[in-house]
Amino acid sequence: MSVFSDFACSIARTVDVVGEWWTLLILRDLFAGMSAYDELQRDLGIASNVLAARLQKLRDAGLVERSAEPEDARRWRYALTEQGRELYPVLLALMAWGDKWLAAPGQQPVLVVHQRCGQVTAAVPACSVCREPLAFEDLRFLAGPGGQPGPGTAEIGRYLGRRT
Repeated sequence: MSVFSDFACSIARTVDVVGEWWTLLILRDLFAGMSAYDELQRDLGIASNVLAARLQKLRDAGLVERSAEPEDARRWRYALTEQGRELYPVLLALMAWGDKWLAAPGQQPVLVVHQRCGQVTAAVPACSVCREPLAFEDLRFLAGPGGQPGPGTAEIGRYLGRRT
């Protein structure tokens, strides 16, 4: 198994934390408002040891916090931290792609409603400066100040015009 935390690539480092498929589904359920361990286990149909391991990894990464249930201190509740909540665009983008390419037309399993305007919406990447929607064709990638030769970056560096 590869460990990507040493890669000089933000995508690789993020995959190292959230790249296991159960992890993304756990995050989905936490975003949906589930918080009790048994709630998560029941909804996902996941083995207890796998759920415990994934939740621990999310806690270690600072994405999830755990607290005892007020009614029963032997049971745990989980909640997203600020860092975890900032993954919402990633999950919305995965959902939008799945709705477009894997769901039957007009049969999205979940609808996202923007509370301010009350309309059903979808993830649309936009420029953080001018707010225009981002099309892949309108992007170019440049080497950043944290880029360096090494695993996962040598070829990208060549494509970005950097010598590695």
